[in-house]
Amino acid sequence: MGTKRTLQNVVDAGGPHRRDLEARRRILASTLELLEKRGYARLTIEQVAVSAKVGKATLYRSWPNKAALVLDAVRSRLKEVPTVETGNTRDELLSVAKEALASFFGSPQVQAILPALVADTAQNPELRRQLREEVIEPRRARSRTVMERAISRGDLPEDTDISLTLEMWAGAMMFRSVFYDGGYDDDALARLVDATLAAPPRFGTAEGTEPVDGTGDGA
Repeated sequence: MGTKRTLQNVVDAGGPHRRDLEARRRILASTLELLEKRGYARLTIEQVAVSAKVGKATLYRSWPNKAALVLDAVRSRLKEVPTVETGNTRDELLSVAKEALASFFGSPQVQAILPALVADTAQNPELRRQLREEVIEPRRARSRTVMERAISRGDLPEDTDISLTLEMWAGAMMFRSVFYDGGYDDDALARLVDATLAAPPRFGTAEGTEPVDGTGDGA
């Protein structure tokens, strides 16, 4: 009876899939190292190819351009902390806060790269769009779902400005991570969540903003 050739079989045997995976790991690692040293604007596909010891054609088979490569490299270092529906709004919001912190500031390399990458988006609208749509929004959508659940339970007011709340959280985390050592610990995250539950930003108040589309849902 023949042996079933799974991907793991091929990898363990040192076949072509393993070589592809090893090349991919080298490429992503080289991209992050060069990004940290040179910044996005000065980074080139040629530099990555030389550093990773692969041909440029190998890179272009998987990534059509520099932006796609950089975003894939950043995603490869983002940590995932699953958010689970528990029925307890405070616990779920704390899980969301921990996910956000772990995703963008859990990796020292990403923490070092992210501020410069964000700064580069000022001169590169396409990079800004891709960073927002491919990295930021998927995580933001999960956080928004948890806050919408809190509203449906009555634990947050119906007119809670979800977008502004998430932006306040992100700004607080980035400020402390960029300008102060240590970042947020669990106690600080708990205080952030408790402050949100006690007095969330709301539409039509001094703490909130008027909804752009007039719906008042904050999404």
